[in-house]
Amino acid sequence: MNRNLAMCLVGLAGVCWASSGVAVQDFFSHSTKTPMELTNVRMCSAGFLMVVILFLRGKFLKSFLRIKQRPKLAISLLLYGFIGVVMVQFTYFQAISIGGAAATTVILSATPAMVVIAECFLQKKYPKPAEIAAVFFAMFGVFLLVTGGNPTKLLVPISCVFWSLSSGAVFGFSMIFGKHLFAEKIAPAFMTSVGMFLGGLMTFGLIDNCNWADFFQLEVIFDVAWIITFGTTIAFLIFNAGLKFLTAEEAAITSTTEPASSVVMSYFVFGTAFGFVESIGIILVLLAILSPVILKKYLGGD
Repeated sequence: MNRNLAMCLVGLAGVCWASSGVAVQDFFSHSTKTPMELTNVRMCSAGFLMVVILFLRGKFLKSFLRIKQRPKLAISLLLYGFIGVVMVQFTYFQAISIGGAAATTVILSATPAMVVIAECFLQKKYPKPAEIAAVFFAMFGVFLLVTGGNPTKLLVPISCVFWSLSSGAVFGFSMIFGKHLFAEKIAPAFMTSVGMFLGGLMTFGLIDNCNWADFFQLEVIFDVAWIITFGTTIAFLIFNAGLKFLTAEEAAITSTTEPASSVVMSYFVFGTAFGFVESIGIILVLLAILSPVILKKYLGGD
């Protein structure tokens, strides 16, 4: 695959995920269903579709046989499905239902830089220049977005910040734990699709009154269909298709499409507008994603 095409695919996946967040916000504005109920529908439906696609492409059997040979891997897959997939989606939906798609996506995008602090502390090492820059841009950017530069007031509900960062923390777990499954020769596509489907099935135990019919109401059916099809199934498929042809630097650049697209879409769909100071904060968060790439490529940063 051409590298430029691969970057377009990964960038487009970010746009699809951003559009999913906007659809989630619109869904909650027309429905009384809970974030866990929406998680249940999204994970079960999209997970099933992705498993079917994986099977039709002939990439299901090899990983399935690997798990059959080592049954303990099934427990790891269930753990990944529930914590690494379901809880990521639930906390993300919870944050959007409180503070909106744009603020949630931007705050969530700052989480990888913040994880650097924890890694340096746990490994007892000093951060590299690129890591310092990323952490500074991320933390200061989120501060400006949340407070507008005035620490005595909050423009974004603190619960939205909590759930956004919680989603980022669980997502960090999914990446770390996912490497364990990769080491056991479980294909990423299999891990994502099967983990998503199994995780979705487990959420039935967390819902008191499961009624999928409510998700087919005229007011929300377009949102639900978009979330499942474009925001999950297609997004993951094109992301995985393009990612294997890109370097880490190229992937980092394309990852800025999600928060940037979310801000733009939220403006046109919901009229969500940020002031000058909050806009600077959003730009700083995007720089937090790009700073390691910029320092390494142009300034020789490590």
